Amino acid sequence: SAEEKIAAFLLNLQARYARIGSASVTIPLPMSRQDIADHLGLTIETVSRTLTKLSRDKTILIVPDGVRLLNNERLDQLTAA
Repeated sequence: SAEEKIAAFLLNLQARYARIGSASVTIPLPMSRQDIADHLGLTIETVSRTLTKLSRDKTILIVPDGVRLLNNERLDQLTAA
C-alpha cells in the first residue's frame, strides 16, 4: 500500500542519515513530493494524501524542508502490514 511504501521510505531515509552521522527524528527531505512519488511508483496526489494522513494521525510532523518522525513504532507497524 501507499502507507507501507512511504513509511518504509521514511524509516530507510532516517537510517541512511544515521549511518552518515546525522541521527535525528527530523529527516531532511531534499526531494519534492513529485520526486518521492516517482521513486516509489506512486502519484503525487497519493504521496500528498498519505503524508497528510500520517500527519493527522500524529505519526509524523511535516516541517519546513523535512519530516519529523513522531511515532517510529507506528511506522514500523505499517511496513510490516
